[in-house]
Amino acid sequence: MKKSLSTRLMYSFMTIIIIVVVGITAGISYLIADYFFQIKEQELAEKGDEMGETVEAFIRLQDRDMLYRYILAVDKLVGARIWLFDDNYELLAASNYENVQETGENASMKDFLKYGAPSQQVLQESVRKLDQDMKSSNLSYRIKVILNDVYAGKSFKSQIYHPYYKEQVILVGVPYTFGKGHTGAILLIEPLSGFEKFLRNVYIYIMIVGIVAIIFSLFLVKRLSGMIIRPVLDMKDNAQAMAAGDYSHRLQVHGDDEIAELGNALNSLGKDLGDYIAKMERTEKIRRDFVANVSHELRTPITIIRGYNEAICDGMVTDTDLIQRYRGLINEETVRLERMVRELLDISRLESSDPLTVSNMDELPLAGIIRNVAEKLSVRCMKHNITINVHADDNIKILGDGDQMVQLIMILCDNALKYSPENGTVSIGANKLDDGGVLVTVSDQGKGIPEEDIPFIWERFYKVEKSHCRSVPGTGLGLAIAKEIIRVHGASAEVISKCGSGTTFEIKFPKDKVVLLILTIPCCRATRTW
Repeated sequence: MKKSLSTRLMYSFMTIIIIVVVGITAGISYLIADYFFQIKEQELAEKGDEMGETVEAFIRLQDRDMLYRYILAVDKLVGARIWLFDDNYELLAASNYENVQETGENASMKDFLKYGAPSQQVLQESVRKLDQDMKSSNLSYRIKVILNDVYAGKSFKSQIYHPYYKEQVILVGVPYTFGKGHTGAILLIEPLSGFEKFLRNVYIYIMIVGIVAIIFSLFLVKRLSGMIIRPVLDMKDNAQAMAAGDYSHRLQVHGDDEIAELGNALNSLGKDLGDYIAKMERTEKIRRDFVANVSHELRTPITIIRGYNEAICDGMVTDTDLIQRYRGLINEETVRLERMVRELLDISRLESSDPLTVSNMDELPLAGIIRNVAEKLSVRCMKHNITINVHADDNIKILGDGDQMVQLIMILCDNALKYSPENGTVSIGANKLDDGGVLVTVSDQGKGIPEEDIPFIWERFYKVEKSHCRSVPGTGLGLAIAKEIIRVHGASAEVISKCGSGTTFEIKFPKDKVVLLILTIPCCRATRTW
């Protein structure tokens, strides 16, 4: 049978309470009994020692009547039965007279205690009857064992079951002397019925306290259920929801204890799993799009190459100029296909690379790299009457990979030229920031990028032209390569674009990537136009 956490918690509390109550009861009982026995034994032993001299005087005077009455008085004073023995195991006197019943003048012991002392005849008869009962039972042997120790001059103290009184008693035996060298024994016997009643009351009181504690534990468990078990149940539901694929569920966390920390951890886990699944889904979509785009991009040049090649090989085209034109187209598509494969390899290599470290970076003159790239693109600029303006600080040097940095600037500038209109302007800048970093900007005057497309332009084969038309040349891999180059250099990128107002790419290199900034003359900025 399945037990809930609250039920097990309740059973645990009840078990602990029962164990504690039983342990406290046993401990208190032992301590009380031990203290009571020690005090009583000491009290009876002292009283027995005090009786010794008086008893010896009565025996010396041979006044049995006064001896009996003295023992009876001590009995009433200390509440203990007193048996007086001589040195030969003979009972001389005793303070219990319940075994003698008389009528008339000789009434019972209770009446004597109420109205006056019994007669000497009654006292003697009581002692005779007690001695007779003792000798006719196995009590005689036990008494002799105790008397032997007392006769030897030792005091006897013990809690035993007394067969005569049929209950547990405290028995103390002390020696006394009489005559010349004779040693007798005084036995003081106090029943424990009163003490047992006291212990019974203690047990009842502790039992009541235990029951109250158990009832209180039920309320405590109920409260703990609200504080501990209910959040645990909520966590279980949250975990089941995550197992079912729902990562949007969040726990309401209160306090700052371990339960709250666990709740925060589950919330964090749910958020991380949700982000991871979303990222995986997007990665899977990108993978599918990548395969589709690669297939499309590869199929187009391959189809063109195959078609023109078959036309030439089959002899369907005999015109020498047309054959030459077809060969030129085949060569262009072959170069385009080769460039696409090379760029795919570049992306794969960069994606598997870790960020560059100081050991594999060089000091790069950023202005020189920018001007070098601008000069390479000058021929294309003249074809479309596009102007390139360079605003770069000659004193800026950064740490990086030279080939990758050239490739990065080339990709950004090439992308700007593709989307710049006739007679447009492309601006390239490199300036130091107030925080010590360096900002590289590439701006064009094209038609801009729609805001919803900006987050995706860094993906492979992504084109703002959804039709993938060939009006804008390129493989769609350039910005994906640029993103990886920016990553390995520890830089960051931002795209600022508005439809109809052009686009600006800003690449920020942090301060730790800047090598040197030397101010040699007040005017240190160089501007050049192609």
